[in-house]
Amino acid sequence: ERLSKLVRTLLDMSELQTVSRNDRIELHSLIEEVLTDLEPLAQEKKVELIQKSQGAGAKADEELFLTGSDILIYRMLYNLVENAIKYNRENGSVTVSAIRKKNEVVLTVSDTGNGIDEAFREQIFEPFFRVDKSRSRELGGVVREVVRVHDGTIEVYTNKHSGTTFEVKMGIGADFEKAV
Repeated sequence: ERLSKLVRTLLDMSELQTVSRNDRIELHSLIEEVLTDLEPLAQEKKVELIQKSQGAGAKADEELFLTGSDILIYRMLYNLVENAIKYNRENGSVTVSAIRKKNEVVLTVSDTGNGIDEAFREQIFEPFFRVDKSRSRELGGVVREVVRVHDGTIEVYTNKHSGTTFEVKMGIGADFEKAV
């Protein structure tokens, strides 16, 4: 079973380059879908899932689009949120937001867990690295590769709740510059 998972992960990572990245993705809907899909796990772990709106100055119902691979962006976000739930504390929370800053989208996933030691923050993005044996081997490599093939960046830092925040920045794409 372990070998099978390893092979699947390696195949997934090798195929990332060949996946079409021309989908028009509405991020707030995608976040809502990921949170809905992970709600049973969150309830089991007694973790509240929160979707933050656009932020100050933006209309609450304003759509936010990104050009990319719908399936890969979903997978990246799913992995980040799933791990934020798994390694959170009971009665904690996971907050997910997407905002537009100039010509890029900033996706954040913040949790109220124990955080990740600064010494491991770069290593967590290496394929198959785990801070501890109970953590998923897939998170780092796949998430970083999805961000990379979308010409984005990902950073991790401690947030005000002493938990972890992952911040992903990606260009919106020329086709979806503010056409409204």
